[in-house]
Amino acid sequence: MVFALWAAVLVLTLLTVLNLVLMLGVIRRLRDHTQRLDGLYERSGNPGLGLEAGEVAAEFETTTSEGETLTAASLGERTLIGFFSPSCAPCKELAPKFAELAAGRDGVIAVVAGLPDQMGDLLDLLSPVAKIVNGEVDGGPLAKAFGVKAFPRVFLVDETRTVLAAGHSLDALDGVLTPATG
Repeated sequence: MVFALWAAVLVLTLLTVLNLVLMLGVIRRLRDHTQRLDGLYERSGNPGLGLEAGEVAAEFETTTSEGETLTAASLGERTLIGFFSPSCAPCKELAPKFAELAAGRDGVIAVVAGLPDQMGDLLDLLSPVAKIVNGEVDGGPLAKAFGVKAFPRVFLVDETRTVLAAGHSLDALDGVLTPATG
């Protein structure tokens, strides 16, 4: 009986040591991958996140959900543009804050990339405060013009398509976006 108990303790000890060794190996691999990804980010500068402040968006032409044609020439002095996807949890969190910021402001565009049957909540929230461009699932004209491949993304641009501020949150607009006058 005592021998069986000692054997069980020995087996559990060996399994614990094996588990510890494997865990340390996994941690080392994760650190290595993190360093590699950091290196890729630094070498590529901007890996598909979209344009940054000071860059100029490409020419574009698209249509809003109301049938209005939007072009690069139709951008106002300080146009606020938000890119959202209904399948993106951070988008669902940012959208109400974006709508609050957009309220009473002219020149607001919200791009909702997704399938029509998934857009309901975002469209209901953003339609009253922004011109809606939807259906840009595979990188429509606006997404291509601003280099957007990750959601959410917000931009403040001037009439020359120059990006004044950009980011994945409204914090990127702090100090650049003036309060709404309305």
